[in-house]
Amino acid sequence: MDLHSGLPYWIIRNSLWDYFHPLEKDLSTDVVIVGSGITGALMAHELCHAGIKCCIVDKRSIATGSSAASTALLQYEIDVPLCRMAKIIGEENAATAYHACLQSISDIKRVLEETGVNAGFEQLPSLFYASSAADNKLLEQEHEIRQKHKLPVNLLEKKKIKRNIR
Repeated sequence: MDLHSGLPYWIIRNSLWDYFHPLEKDLSTDVVIVGSGITGALMAHELCHAGIKCCIVDKRSIATGSSAASTALLQYEIDVPLCRMAKIIGEENAATAYHACLQSISDIKRVLEETGVNAGFEQLPSLFYASSAADNKLLEQEHEIRQKHKLPVNLLEKKKIKRNIR
């Protein structure tokens, strides 16, 4: 089975090639957003919602950069666990970053609802697990700091998992 098409999944699924035509005339705007992927689109939406005139420009066809190649999986996770990030930038700053990421998912859901876009958005739980006994301490620390900062988290202990999974 050949799993490679040579094109990102979202371009094939949504037929995005040349969907939007290049700018053909001069225009006046307050803000120019460089990049037409998910970040640029969300910035434009928020600016327009606030009454700010903006324009998106991109050297490629719209949404054919890294957004087209993404998994489209949204998580409030950051590459560094909260307990480790707290040691780097301070606990309050780290918690603020995690809360901002969590809020961004709700914001995207709101934008989809407001615009009537059916993007197949689903909110599902994530699982952060210990791949070795040594990682258990990290999970416990992460659980504790997330609870402290009122981030959604549950700790599934080995005994409970064994009892519930047969």
